[in-house]
This record gives sequence, structure tokens and C-alpha cells, in this order.
Amino acid sequence: MSDCLHCDINQLVQERFERGDTDLVVMASMLVESLADLILLAPESDRSYLIAHALSAFGQIVLEKGGASDGGSDATH
Repeated sequence: MSDCLHCDINQLVQERFERGDTDLVVMASMLVESLADLILLAPESDRSYLIAHALSAFGQIVLEKGGASDGGSDATH
């Protein structure tokens, strides 16, 4: 494991993909479940903010990595 959670998660996903676990819908659902578990660790009063921030960051990062946006996110890679 590295110091970068993002890199560790991507490595696990890549390993599963290379083993033949190529059902991207199932993999995406597992990642969303992990995000939900993370959000549920926060106090209830903070959860709606975390959900909104996560969805906003998700959209921005998809646009950036897809080439439709020139920046403005907190993505580190």
C-alpha cells in the first residue's frame, strides 16, 4: 500500500480488471458502496454536504479526465 488512497484503489481495480472481473457495473457499484460507507462515518449533520461535494468532484473530474474541462478540481493525478 502506498501513501495515496487514490492510487491504491486504482491498483486494486486494475488488478481485478486484469483477472477478468470486467463487469464495470458491478465494480462501479462496489466503489459507490465504499463511498457510502465513508460518508456514513461522518456525523449525520455533515453527510449531505459530503454527498454534494463528492458528486460535484466526480462530475468535475470526469470532465477533466475526459478532456472536456481545463481544470479547477482538487484531483491530484
